[in-house]
Parts: sequence; C-alpha cells; structure tokens
Amino acid sequence: MASLHSTVAAVLPAASIATAATNEIGKRGLAYNNNNVYGNATYANDFFANSSQVTWGYDWGYPSWNLSSVFEFVPMLWGLPSGNDPDWTAAVQTAGTVNILGFNEPDLTYSGSSNMLPAAAAQGYLTYMEPFGGSVRIGAPNVLWNNYDSTSSGGDYSSRVWTSYFMGNRTGCHFDFACIHWYEDCEPGNGESGADWFTSNVTDAYNTLQLPIWVTEFQCYGSDDQQATFLESVMPWLDSQDYVERYAYFGVFPGYLLDGDGDALSAAGKAYVSS
Repeated sequence: MASLHSTVAAVLPAASIATAATNEIGKRGLAYNNNNVYGNATYANDFFANSSQVTWGYDWGYPSWNLSSVFEFVPMLWGLPSGNDPDWTAAVQTAGTVNILGFNEPDLTYSGSSNMLPAAAAQGYLTYMEPFGGSVRIGAPNVLWNNYDSTSSGGDYSSRVWTSYFMGNRTGCHFDFACIHWYEDCEPGNGESGADWFTSNVTDAYNTLQLPIWVTEFQCYGSDDQQATFLESVMPWLDSQDYVERYAYFGVFPGYLLDGDGDALSAAGKAYVSS
C-alpha cells in the first residue's frame, strides 16, 4: 500500500497543501456545549471573552448556543446525516462562518464517536461538505492521532490507516486543513514527557497529511496542576508553528478548564488564557 503521505499528495491541489500563514496570536479555541445549568455558551462567554489568545469556538454541532460574537463560531457536522439538513445549510451560510468541521472521530468505534467506514465518510463529505467549497474553508474529519499506529483507542485498525483509506476514497473532495485529536498522560512515566509525545504526534500528522493542522481536541490525563504545566509547555510551541492554525484544549466544563463548581477558571484554564 502506498504511504499515506504519497496518497494525500497525489490527490490534493497545490493550494490545499500550502501551510497556513503564521498567526502571532489567536490560535486558541473553545470546545464547549450547552449541557450546563444555563443551557447555552455562558461558560465560554464568561471566562474566555476577554482573552486575546482565545478567538474561536465550536460545540460539536450547530447552532452556537449564543456564543459571544467576539469569537468565531465554527459549525460541525458531527456524523453522517440521513438526508439533506436545512439547518446545516443555514449554519454554514450564516454570516461570519469562515470554516466548517466534519465528522467527529469517525475512525473510532466507541459510543461517543461517529464511527463510520472510510468509504461512507468519504461519500458523506462529497455530499454534505464539498458543496460549500469555495465559500468556506473545509476541515478534514476529526481523527484521533495518538502515538501514530496505536490501536488502543477503540478502532479495529489505527486512525492513521483509517485516514489512509478515507483519503483514497474521497475523489472530488478537497480539504483546507486537517483536524486531529490527542489524549495521553501528562507524565507517562519512565522519564518520558507527555508534552514531547504531543508535539511529536502533531508534527507527524502534518508530515503525513501535508495540510495545516487544527488540534480540535487534546488533553493530557493528570491533576489540574499537571495539566497547567503541560499547557505552559506546549502552547508556545503550538503558537510558533506556522502549520498549526488552531487548537482547542478539552474543554470548557467544570473539572476541566473550569474548577469543579464551574465558578472560576481551573489552574489549566488560567494557563490557557495566559499570553
């Protein structure tokens, strides 16, 4: 089988392979939802609207649940719909929509993933995403990119192989950027560094896919202080890589970027809004 790198290079137009322009600030985003006591984007608006570093958000779907206009909202088609969805079309065509996301972890098989075969995902992109090409920028499916060829996260084969099959089936589609997820320990042990694991996986995704990278979900498993230290280590690196367009730490929820009660930023949340 040809390498994934060669498969991608063979089917992508040169304009899509070009890396993103350097962004000095503003790559950080918010992964949030409306599953809270307010039923909307209050947590995102209250705690992050004053950070110049945080400029966009998404909620694994649409609508935005009243996300503040200081952020760019990025709608996502989470899974394969059963037919044309006028609400999806309306979300993409809403004024201010610049980028769209598609299919959340279709490479995995657990209940929280969109779980689909590569050929079905490719046909879904052709039907529901590609018609908007040229009017908005289209992100490739949001796949797990942990430790290159690991099969430990639920799939019958690695996310890398799933992505290879998907790319081989997506004739007629184009992508403006690639989307990846990453979850591992903050401190893996044996002297290894979670931050090093993370940066090496992001680098590998770019080298493989040859597209600007959005890290739409990532988190290291550990204490609040360990996560803050992790973020303080990796964010300067992310901000300095021209090919990393955006990233969103998981997530705007109590016990994550917020404290357990949802009343204030956690240590990780404070690190996330720092310059």
